[in-house]
Amino acid sequence: MLNPKRNSPAKARMAKSKKAKTTRKSKLPKSKTEGVSRLEARIPTNVYRDAERAAKLRGLTLTAFVTTTISEAAHRAIEETSIIRLARADQIAFAQALTNPPEPNARLLAAKRRHAALIGK
Repeated sequence: MLNPKRNSPAKARMAKSKKAKTTRKSKLPKSKTEGVSRLEARIPTNVYRDAERAAKLRGLTLTAFVTTTISEAAHRAIEETSIIRLARADQIAFAQALTNPPEPNARLLAAKRRHAALIGK
């Protein structure tokens, strides 16, 4: 005989519901080395609507669109500050300085002596 307090159909549904909630998989792709972080931002309503519209046009969820857009912008910003771009004349001058360095001047030789005295050869 079933114990009404322990095996009621309502309790069975609740247990199943709780299990389903805990085993539901995220739709965000996860690599084995990366976790997922949460980002909250207050943005103007028109920006939010534009983002939703752009996401729909690309066939993405808003989360996927924001993630992709932020990632692209972050990589671009990092690249812009990490890469030094030289004009052609500057590239030539830099290469010539590397291949034919000038003779060390008196200040450089003095610095070399101080370094040797402090650090050793």
